[in-house]
Amino acid sequence: MVVERSWRRCLLCGAAFVGRAFLCRSCADRYRREPPSPALRRQFYEAVDRTYPDWANTYGDHNLPRGLLRELESLPRHLSVLELGAGGGFLLQALQRLGYRTLIGLDLARTALEPFRRRVSGALAVCGDAERLPFADESLDIVISSDLVEHLPDPDRHFREVARVLRPGGHYLFKTPNRLLAVPYYRLAGLYDYPFWHPSMFSPGDLRHRLAASGFTCRFVAQPRLTPAQLRKVPIRGLRPLAERLPVGRLPPWLRPHLEVVARRR
Repeated sequence: MVVERSWRRCLLCGAAFVGRAFLCRSCADRYRREPPSPALRRQFYEAVDRTYPDWANTYGDHNLPRGLLRELESLPRHLSVLELGAGGGFLLQALQRLGYRTLIGLDLARTALEPFRRRVSGALAVCGDAERLPFADESLDIVISSDLVEHLPDPDRHFREVARVLRPGGHYLFKTPNRLLAVPYYRLAGLYDYPFWHPSMFSPGDLRHRLAASGFTCRFVAQPRLTPAQLRKVPIRGLRPLAERLPVGRLPPWLRPHLEVVARRR
C-alpha cells in the first residue's frame, strides 16, 4: 500500500515528518535491526486502518487477485476456504457470490473483524497470526491470501503452517509482490520503511524453492490487468488509463508486478 506524500505522524512513535512512508526514519532503522513482535505488528496494521482508511484493505476493494478467482471458479463449491489477512472481507465476499459456503477469515488486526462480519454474513471471523494458525491438522481444503505473505517476518514457518492445516491435495492460492520489481520501485518512491511492512518478498524462483521445501507444488497464473492499487502507483495520472489496458497477463512471471500462485500440498 502506497499513499501520497504529505505531512504525517509515524504510526509507531507519533513523530511528525513529511514523506510517503508510514514510519519515521528512527523507527524504520530500529526495526531493521530488531524484528518486530506480533503485538507491534498488530499495533501497526490497526494504526493503518485508523489513519489511512481510504487506502486500507479493511475498507476498500483495491487489489483482488483476478487470476486466482478464475482458478476458484473451477473448484467444487462445497470445499472449505480460509482466507489469511482477510481485511474487510472483499475477497471472501467474491467467493460467497461464486457459491462457496464454508468461509473463514483470519486477520491480525482487530480493526478488521467488525467490517468483515458485516460484509460476509455467515462466515467465521478469527483474530490471529498467519504464522501460528489456530486450526487443526488437515482440517481445510483451500487456503487463500492476497498481499499477505510479504508482510510476514517468517514466511517459511507460514508455509509450513498452511501445509499443516490443509488436507492432502489441498490448495494454497496467494498473491504477493514480485521482489524483482517491487524493491526498485519502493526505493525510487522514497519508501525507506518498506522492510518493516514488506520484510518477505520473493522472485518466482525463490517462491518455487520455498514452497517445495514446505511440501507444495507451484505454478503461476496470470492476472489479466493491473489492479486499482497498482494503477495508483503510476506516477503520471494521465498515463493511468493507458496502463489500465496493459495486457500484463501476457508477460512472463518475472516481469509481472505481482505473482499469483497456485500451490498444492503433495
